[in-house]
Amino acid sequence: METPRVVILILNYNSWKATVGYIRQLKQQQGIQLSILVVDNCSTDNSYNALVQHLQDEEQVEIIQSEYNGGYAYGNNFGLKYLQKKIQENTFVVISNNDISIDNPKLLQQLVNYYKQCNDIAFISPLMHMDGQPARNAAWKIPGLTYDISTVVGFNRAKANEAVYYDLPLQQELMPVDCLTGSFFMGKLETFAQLNYFDERTFLYEEERILGLKVKKAGLKNYLALQLKFYHEHSAVISKEMNQLAQIRHLFNSRIVFNQYHANTNIVLLTFLKVFYALFIFAKKLQSKFRKRS
Repeated sequence: METPRVVILILNYNSWKATVGYIRQLKQQQGIQLSILVVDNCSTDNSYNALVQHLQDEEQVEIIQSEYNGGYAYGNNFGLKYLQKKIQENTFVVISNNDISIDNPKLLQQLVNYYKQCNDIAFISPLMHMDGQPARNAAWKIPGLTYDISTVVGFNRAKANEAVYYDLPLQQELMPVDCLTGSFFMGKLETFAQLNYFDERTFLYEEERILGLKVKKAGLKNYLALQLKFYHEHSAVISKEMNQLAQIRHLFNSRIVFNQYHANTNIVLLTFLKVFYALFIFAKKLQSKFRKRS
């Protein structure tokens, strides 16, 4: 039986030390033909040169730099389209953050084996753990418009989140789900191409939701491998590089992209959502001004 080929695509932004440390972990993986592509998403801290300096002797690792920082979707698409010109068909691609820990040297081999058990599969992920426990947001149902409104209104937020999370049957091996976490999941390169990659109209947030709906529309399924796990640390990169208001703007924009271009939300409800978000941001700006004056 041919040893499976797996490429890990890591998006780096101003965090080269974390990327180098993560690559050292990945090199311990067994039972696969491993290669690693690092896409530096136009970092401002000289990450690209630092990565080249520290990884130049690693034959399994290639480092490229995107043309500009277009966020998660653009950066990963940049890497996927680069790979499309270089790698063979039937190669598995793992989209991965660099704030991941893996303690199973056969994780990727086992993930490939689970993938091959599913005929209708698009993507698969191990069960994400945070703080040593299975994470509630390891997978979730595709939310509707009500979620996009109620999660902005504080008193409904927790209830709305619970409504989209699955009760995870931890004794099972595989579970079909709508959305997988974007921090670590695997699929075939041709599947990304079939689904027209990530939507680059988003910069941050909701990429998994859009991809999940694309998968469903294509008649495919995502799967969670419940007996495999990876650990996801709380990344400080976003909060360090972007203030809260900017994060909210990106979240709202991505939700509008989902509703307008993928969920086909009717024009009246879409307009309401846009106005609601605009008013919320305006109120946040006023709140910030009053705080500065006081």
